[in-house]
Amino acid sequence: MRALWNHERMALLRERRGPRSLAFWLLRKVLALDVYTLFALPLRDVGTACPPGCTLLRLVSEDDLVRCPDGLLDQISPHTGAGVRKVLAQGGRIYALIEGSTVRSQTRIDVGVARIHTPCRLTCEVGPRNAFLSFLYTHPTSRRGGWAKKLLMATMSSMAQEGLQMCFSHVQATNLRSVNTFLSLGWQHAGWLLASRGGRYLGTAGAHRDLRVVS
Repeated sequence: MRALWNHERMALLRERRGPRSLAFWLLRKVLALDVYTLFALPLRDVGTACPPGCTLLRLVSEDDLVRCPDGLLDQISPHTGAGVRKVLAQGGRIYALIEGSTVRSQTRIDVGVARIHTPCRLTCEVGPRNAFLSFLYTHPTSRRGGWAKKLLMATMSSMAQEGLQMCFSHVQATNLRSVNTFLSLGWQHAGWLLASRGGRYLGTAGAHRDLRVVS
């Protein structure tokens, strides 16, 4: 087990931004401090941005649910944090990248206010023309295929077409793969969110002026 741990840490150091990620891991291990990177992305309409053979499914209203095949809803609902209907009832929306009858990747977006559960229960207020990406999931059989990137590109473009201006998100600072994905798509550092390893909210540092986090 110790040999496996050392191998994983060395592999991390060789990756882009690996040393920083390892430093955050040490903060978590030694000081029980959990650090999340806050991200912000100004939204731009770049067209549909969907790869060939794929469609972007957008679930915002009850009418969208009625038109959505049950097979797709069955794939999407377990990975939304609350279930599709509850997400929509709370003012959220779901975007999913569909290839044939398969959901490759999906995300939950909340406009104005987002209620997140990691690292603990928090409310993120971003204003009526901004959004918060609170849940991103790629199905296991589709991982390492770039589907999350493709989904994010299509989703952000669709949101810009709807008149939204900025999207925020948060990623655990030790999650190097997700951090690098966001940065490669042009997301900008927008501060830090701090919590104890036990899940107690400690505050934010350097947070974007349009983002307010309350416990």
